[in-house]
Amino acid sequence: MSTAGVLLAGSLALGGLVPASAAQPFPAAAPAAAPGTLQAAAAKRVAQIKTTSNLNMRSGSSTASRVILTIPKNKTVAVKSQASNGWYQVTYDKKTGWISNKYAKVTKTAATGGTTSSAKRVKLWVTPKSTMNIRKGAGTGHAVVGKLSKGQPAYASSKTANGWYKISTQGKTGWVSGAYVTTCSKGCAIDAGPYTTNRAGLSDRYFTKSSGADLHASVNGKKRIGDIPKNSIVYRDAAWEKKAGPVSGWYYVRTQGADGWMKASALKRSTSAKTSNTSKITRSKVQKQANGKLPESMLVALSWDKEKTLIAAPAAADLGRLNSAFKKKFGKNLDIDLAYRTLDTQKFLYQELGSYIAAKPGTSNHGWGLAIDVPETYNYSFKGKYYKWLKANSKKYNWIHRKNLEEFRSNGSRNPYAEAWHFEYVGK
Repeated sequence: MSTAGVLLAGSLALGGLVPASAAQPFPAAAPAAAPGTLQAAAAKRVAQIKTTSNLNMRSGSSTASRVILTIPKNKTVAVKSQASNGWYQVTYDKKTGWISNKYAKVTKTAATGGTTSSAKRVKLWVTPKSTMNIRKGAGTGHAVVGKLSKGQPAYASSKTANGWYKISTQGKTGWVSGAYVTTCSKGCAIDAGPYTTNRAGLSDRYFTKSSGADLHASVNGKKRIGDIPKNSIVYRDAAWEKKAGPVSGWYYVRTQGADGWMKASALKRSTSAKTSNTSKITRSKVQKQANGKLPESMLVALSWDKEKTLIAAPAAADLGRLNSAFKKKFGKNLDIDLAYRTLDTQKFLYQELGSYIAAKPGTSNHGWGLAIDVPETYNYSFKGKYYKWLKANSKKYNWIHRKNLEEFRSNGSRNPYAEAWHFEYVGK
């Protein structure tokens, strides 16, 4: 969005530049209604103003924008909308543009229509066309309680007669204007919350039938990951599938540290992956391959792991020895959350999680299947008994936790790149 706005005729600048958010076509918050009135009456918006000075009309809602014309002092004009910085969009002399609210007197207000008490129940996902305000009530006169980012889906449970939706997203509940969103009821892109593990308490387990399986944000929509390997673990998430709007022939799933839609025809109930390095592939040979693009022949499944997680063939035997020692100590197998990671998967995680957590695509040891992530649970955390044992013993089996991933740096400061869950293979 542009930061364009308006300027008083002559050389006087009104307020200078405004934040980028001010250019959004979403009205600014008016003072909140008195307690007990939000459910009883519709919010008010500015419908008409009178200029108090000769006032420039500009192409956008800041002084950086081009002047279209000058509206004379004491002219009354209708207000089409109001930007989040308070400036008005008006039409004068057959031209439409923006003027400053600082040099305009409100002469008329109007109800925005629709009260929250009259809202009807809906089951929809709304996605904003650009970043927009979340408000306390169903109208522009209510206080702003948060922002909904462009493209970020939110679940809508109610809709008022004036087209406002009550949404819940990322711990916030409020109302957004239906004028600036697209809606979806089946096969939707959704917000299923932050990543925890592939499993996330799920048990409906599948594996991909062939290499190159696709994970979509919505049914037949944008691909999130397009190169998932054959025999990759996939969990169907029936609860989110129902909330996202079931579509015949599609499953809502968790896989590769991501969630989204997959075709049911791309999945099978069992894995056919080999479980040992029968081809005697070496670590150096693996690292000669393009990162994130290992051929199927270089991957094996961990036989002792219920997920049958895929990993580079030369790393499997030593990880099995490490697991045996771990099981002897704790009476259970290691929990492996992620191991081999494709290039598309790394790109997705890098975009979603950022550089503090995900490595730059094409550089991660996950891309060669020479790294594992254990779950981000307490026992595997820096204070947990599993982590402490792995840190002390994994090197005996050619697996290490690198010093640059430790909780604190050598000077005692907290390390922003700390990862208790990540271990790498350094054997042959």
